[in-house]
Amino acid sequence: MKSFRKAIVLLVLSEVCFAAPAPSDGEPGAKKSAHVKKEEGYAEQLRDLKALIEQQQVALQQVQQELKQTQQQLQQAQQQLGMTAQEAKQAEAKADTVDATNLQVQRVQADLSDVKTAVNTTTNVAQSAERKAEALEHPASIAYKGIRVTPVGFLDLSTVYRTHATNSGPATPFSALPLDSGLGTGVGGLSEFSATARGSRLALRADADAGNTKLAGYFEGDFYGISVANPNQTTSWPFRIRQAWGRASFANGWKITGGQQWNLITMNRRAVDSDAEWIPNTIDTQYLVGYEWGRQAELRIAKSFGNNLTLAMALTDPSYLSNLNSTNSQVVGLVTAIPIGGAGGNNGNGYVTTCTSGSTSTSTPVSVSTVCTLSPTFSTNLAPDIIVKLAYDSPRFGHLEIKGLQRFFRDRVPTTATRAGWNNTGLGGGVGAGAIIPLIAKKVDFVAQGLYGKGISRYQDSGQYDFVVRTNTYNTATGALTSSGGDDNLQAIKSFSVVAGFETHPTPKFEFDLFYGDEYYTKSTYRVTSTAGVLELEGYGAENAANNRNIAQGTAVLWYDVFKGAFGTLRYGAQYEYVERGLWTNKTGSAVGTYKGVDNIGQLSMRYILP
Repeated sequence: MKSFRKAIVLLVLSEVCFAAPAPSDGEPGAKKSAHVKKEEGYAEQLRDLKALIEQQQVALQQVQQELKQTQQQLQQAQQQLGMTAQEAKQAEAKADTVDATNLQVQRVQADLSDVKTAVNTTTNVAQSAERKAEALEHPASIAYKGIRVTPVGFLDLSTVYRTHATNSGPATPFSALPLDSGLGTGVGGLSEFSATARGSRLALRADADAGNTKLAGYFEGDFYGISVANPNQTTSWPFRIRQAWGRASFANGWKITGGQQWNLITMNRRAVDSDAEWIPNTIDTQYLVGYEWGRQAELRIAKSFGNNLTLAMALTDPSYLSNLNSTNSQVVGLVTAIPIGGAGGNNGNGYVTTCTSGSTSTSTPVSVSTVCTLSPTFSTNLAPDIIVKLAYDSPRFGHLEIKGLQRFFRDRVPTTATRAGWNNTGLGGGVGAGAIIPLIAKKVDFVAQGLYGKGISRYQDSGQYDFVVRTNTYNTATGALTSSGGDDNLQAIKSFSVVAGFETHPTPKFEFDLFYGDEYYTKSTYRVTSTAGVLELEGYGAENAANNRNIAQGTAVLWYDVFKGAFGTLRYGAQYEYVERGLWTNKTGSAVGTYKGVDNIGQLSMRYILP
């Protein structure tokens, strides 16, 4: 910058020197004055130039200052950039460290998972070996020619107390409870206590795998035979068959089961299998009012569609329950014309085998002096009952099912001196549904089922009549004809049954169940003409017939496992029942309440259940 100023000054001075003329000897005074003026002009120009230079210096200083500031800002930016780069390197280093740490954590986790897997595998192997050792030491099944045979069942001691006696042991005859109006003359006027071990149950189960087919067989019996030897000194109840069936399960979802089993009308806990039926866990071996069930010979075919839906059909050995009222001239399914005392029995049917005195005719009524033997108590059936069921199962909704029933009835009107005999046929059937819904998983289940139809009482727990025969009536004391006009056809009785309640398991050892059940039977009457020429109603629910209108029951059951282990289970139980039986109004119009009975029942049980 200094060199630049010097150059400017020299340039100006040189211009002044070269531009000034040489002094003259002739006019010295004038020439001096002009020269001075010229120098003064140069001096002014020089001052202006100097001022300009100073202004440029000031501007240059400002520029230099701004440049300096810019350089400082640049240095700061470079420093900040350096710091940012350093931070980026540090962040990158940290990221690398984090990645390395994450990778190391993942490796540690993988190693830990491998260790856990190894521990679980070792534990499972050890537990499996322990179970195998336990199975070898205490086998649950017996191997026989590729078949696994498993003993099951329990030994039972049950006691029962009733406010009105029925002398029936733990099995309560719900349809024959003592009536209030008869307590003064019958055994129902007494209370009852009894104890028995006849409910003890012995069973064997067999399982085998035949390729893609699974085979299963089951045999079960108890001591509820109908005769007893010398009950005063030993109650030697005979053994009887409860179940005896075999099943083949195929890989394509088909199952075929045959034998004596819980019939398909019985509600299942899952699907439609014979070993998955719902049986109320009661001490009372007649179970529950409103419970639909049967245990006869049956052929069952089922098909599963996936894991949820199952369809099944069964052909079941039938049996007829007829309303005789000690007045009919024939018994359904059997040939007889003897009205005296009716043809009672477990199934309400019978036929005459011998008569010891009086008339031996089987075509006309006989006198009261005649003593006839009625045996056996089985109906002569036309065709098997047909049962179909559709079941749906899911973890959320539990077990749901709908079912249908078709029945075929027949009787024989016997030949008499004035007419030829003939056969009658009739139909019965019904529909039903059931559900077991888990309200609290493994703790509380809601259970409900129902059945409605005509001629279905054979499958209802109380066992009323399926139908009546529209026939003439006789005086049971004299055997004389009292009314006529019946056409001897079959007339099915309409009824429905329902049971609902809760099964609860507050703890693994404790079970508490509550149920309410009801069965209702409608009137099924027909008109005949009495000997006095008056039209009268006969049949189920008719005058003086003393037929049941409905039976209701409420019950509470509890069980507690005192001990449960590899050697079996010791279980205590208690049950309370309130049962009410009501009849249809009698001929004189008395209230139904006059013909009712109420019983309070308490039962206790102690069982040793085989492992």
